[in-house]
Amino acid sequence: MGAGVREGVVRDEERGADAETARGRRSSRDPGSGRDSVRVLRLRRQIVSQTRLVAAALTLPVIAAMLWFAIPRGTWPRVVIAFVFIAVLYLVGAALLRGVSIRLARDGLVERGFFVHDNRISAKRIASVVLVDVYAGASSDTTRQLFLLDGSGALLLRMRGEFWSDDSLDAVATAYPVPVQRLDTPITADRLRAELPELLYWFERWPWAGRAAVAGTIAAFALILIALMSPSVLVVA
Repeated sequence: MGAGVREGVVRDEERGADAETARGRRSSRDPGSGRDSVRVLRLRRQIVSQTRLVAAALTLPVIAAMLWFAIPRGTWPRVVIAFVFIAVLYLVGAALLRGVSIRLARDGLVERGFFVHDNRISAKRIASVVLVDVYAGASSDTTRQLFLLDGSGALLLRMRGEFWSDDSLDAVATAYPVPVQRLDTPITADRLRAELPELLYWFERWPWAGRAAVAGTIAAFALILIALMSPSVLVVA
């Protein structure tokens, strides 16, 4: 952890001094009262609805305009194929997004990400929790981020407030009897990248690479659509 961030960290909770205290804290923090109970955390509900609105706003006007010009020319089957292709991609993405979850249990947690499924983290590996409030761009608004670390400081799990509610972050932070470290003041994304790069995704460490990847993905998507709409057989006389 970077020196500047480490100086700003205040420890809200520490390990119990004896086994009885640790057991008591563990019992009070268990995700459920039963031995095999599991608490399931899911993304903010607004994420799915916002994704639906953005997809509709970006695609429907374009498809409608393309159909307007394609129908008189008899090339509307190409537009239909492109629309079906986009719709399939959206449905697959929406299904993956709905499946994102974190399952809290007594013996550990299971993270189901957008691409990675069933990342199991044993409770024995969890050594500490770090909570950081990060400024959202140039505004004064902040979003909370949670980092779950093992004994060597390696990242086990990350949760961002843009996608997870504060209740979900608090549930993970207090689920297991480990120290919770919290920055007493919000920090900027640049400072987070400079002092805690090992806890960030690759596209956050190198923003230029992230922008290049997005541009490349958009270009590849455009080329696929052009290829789908190119066959001359897809013309209605």
